[in-house]
Amino acid sequence: MRADGHLKVVLRPLANGQDTLCWLERAGDFFYGGNTGNSTVTGYRTDARGRLALTNDVGIATPPSARSQGVIDLAVTQDEKFLYVQNAVSGTVDGFRIGRNGSLTKVTTATGLPTFADSGMEGIAAV
Repeated sequence: MRADGHLKVVLRPLANGQDTLCWLERAGDFFYGGNTGNSTVTGYRTDARGRLALTNDVGIATPPSARSQGVIDLAVTQDEKFLYVQNAVSGTVDGFRIGRNGSLTKVTTATGLPTFADSGMEGIAAV
């Protein structure tokens, strides 16, 4: 923020090729954004100067799957080793192990949860 109260742009927009970024969660030097429009998760990393970059060249840390549609919310565990993704359309939660390079490896999918259309349920927390 400038002395006159106006905001100063410090980084230009970083396109990820996805639609409808809905939520952003931090895990150490990495950030993960849920893209509701594509049912994907984008990974971002920061460098020593705090500048953002994508964790890979395609901008998708994890692609959509038929069982996991409607990414609506994300949560990172306190130890920053796991990311959980709530999928509102399919009524599922995906769990991912966060790699040292920010990559995500799916380790579980919880099924049988209420879908957003049936319950209006939105939100997830990880401990």
